[in-house]
Amino acid sequence: MSLTHDQKSYIKKNIRKSSPGDIAAELNLNQSIILDYLEKRWGKDKLQKFLKEEPENTVTLNQKSFLRNNWPYFLILFILILITFANSLSNAFLSDDIAEIVQNPYIGQFSYIFTHPFGFIRLILNWAVFHLAGLNPAFFRLINFGFHMASVFLLFTIVKMLSNQRVALFAAAAFTIHPAFAEAIVWISGGTYPQYTFFFLAALLFYIMSPKRKFFYPLSSIFYLLSFMSHPVMPLALFLVFPLFEFCFGNFKKNWAKTIPFFLIAIAYVFINLGALPERTTTLQSVHYQEKGIDNPLVLIPIAISSYLELLIFPKTLTLYHSELAFGSVQFGIRVVLTLLFLALLPLAFRKSRAYFFWLSLFWLSLAPTLTPFRFNWIVAERYLYLPSIGILVSLGLALDRLSQKRKYRYIIYALFSLAIILLSARTIIRNIDWQSEDNLWVATGKTSPSSPNTHNNLGDVYGRHGDKEGALKEFQTAIALKPNYADAYHNLANTYRELNQLDKALENYQKALEYNPNLWQSYQNIAALYFEAKKYDLAVDNLQKAISINPKNLNLRNNLGIVYLTKGDKEKAKEIFNQVLNADPQNQLARQGVIEAGK
Repeated sequence: MSLTHDQKSYIKKNIRKSSPGDIAAELNLNQSIILDYLEKRWGKDKLQKFLKEEPENTVTLNQKSFLRNNWPYFLILFILILITFANSLSNAFLSDDIAEIVQNPYIGQFSYIFTHPFGFIRLILNWAVFHLAGLNPAFFRLINFGFHMASVFLLFTIVKMLSNQRVALFAAAAFTIHPAFAEAIVWISGGTYPQYTFFFLAALLFYIMSPKRKFFYPLSSIFYLLSFMSHPVMPLALFLVFPLFEFCFGNFKKNWAKTIPFFLIAIAYVFINLGALPERTTTLQSVHYQEKGIDNPLVLIPIAISSYLELLIFPKTLTLYHSELAFGSVQFGIRVVLTLLFLALLPLAFRKSRAYFFWLSLFWLSLAPTLTPFRFNWIVAERYLYLPSIGILVSLGLALDRLSQKRKYRYIIYALFSLAIILLSARTIIRNIDWQSEDNLWVATGKTSPSSPNTHNNLGDVYGRHGDKEGALKEFQTAIALKPNYADAYHNLANTYRELNQLDKALENYQKALEYNPNLWQSYQNIAALYFEAKKYDLAVDNLQKAISINPKNLNLRNNLGIVYLTKGDKEKAKEIFNQVLNADPQNQLARQGVIEAGK
């Protein structure tokens, strides 16, 4: 791209007063174009000497001029977010939201935040929203929207500084509306992914700007730490992005020591999370019934990478559970070839373009924690793609920018990109409807993930709530057939049999649920209810005590135990139990009434 006479004059006039980065921002040019011009004018040696003497020798940003020149683009991105996600604001609480927010008795207690010191950010935000708006899902979802919007703006700013305005708009617009990110944005529990992305991008931006404002450097370290406090695993390999930035855009030889704090933060979090691994493994096996073992990375990685590329380029099949990952030899072979070709872009980019190398490396580094053979996560999940996608989208933006510099292709590129944005936005709006309610989510997931036992278990709940008990039985039985140790499905199957008054089958399946998950206190509670109805009070007491030993803070279980003692005539024991409840909750009306009855 050749410079105009006015642009050359501006460079000559300002090069001793402003950095090449600031001049590039003012002229809306890639900084490399400025440096190429200076090299032709001064010669390579003089340019290198100038850059060494220049304190802002990488990339800089003049905040006032940047906002003045780019506010229309921020407005465009803001409007895109509103158009694309407006129909999801009033969606219900879904899946994990119910346990983490709706049924969480501590959500309004500030002291609860201190029990999770490494995840306090989301807890504080949830606490504030709860006291501001109660259990209104729209306000909890606004937290996700805010982090997404901030991440979009940060992405535009960073790419604009490292490339140019056109690349920034291409990448940020696609990132704003892509349907693969609906899971991370619309699902309240998925919001930790935009959250950690925001803090990481802020850390990167402050690092880039630190040569101009020294206090930005400690801010960068703090924001990287906050990314870990938003998600304990996903930022793990991102400490490598900072030396990578110096290698690609800065001066690694001179600035390598600046990257050490990020490495130390990552190492510290590795040791912190080592203690949490057994709990994570137990949760996956007891709650999600994931089988023990180690996956073959030569199988896992091609499936994951090819699936993510498919989601980015052709996001037709969107689902909470990507269970349809069994492929024939030919299909798997194609995915291996695609993964190898994609991986081969890294050394090619290393030789040809440091910018491509940086952004493609970001994809691999940010996705790396999910590509381990250890079964700590799903093989493919759309929310995992939120930050890694930036590497691909910016690389595509760079390619589109290069093509659009040729006048004969420019308007074709603009037209095709605009069409892609319209189609992707429409797909996102449709996907938002899937997240509107529990019924919508599980029916949609049932269509896309028929091999997932979780899907059938949740579909059974949908049918049961709508009165189709036979349909519910069929779905729970299908879930068990797909995963024979699926305790939750046995429990739900037992509930359905109980509603159909088939009490023997109900008891049999509650006991089966406890065989596979002895910590399922709900099964003990429901078995106690069956024995209570059959006037087998000692067995009811025994099962309620087992439920209480698993979930000692559940006051309803203790009230039920008091009722059983009261019914069997042991008023002193009943009064003791009800008083225990009142000590914990003096306003508990059921316990108060129980004390009165026990005193008669």
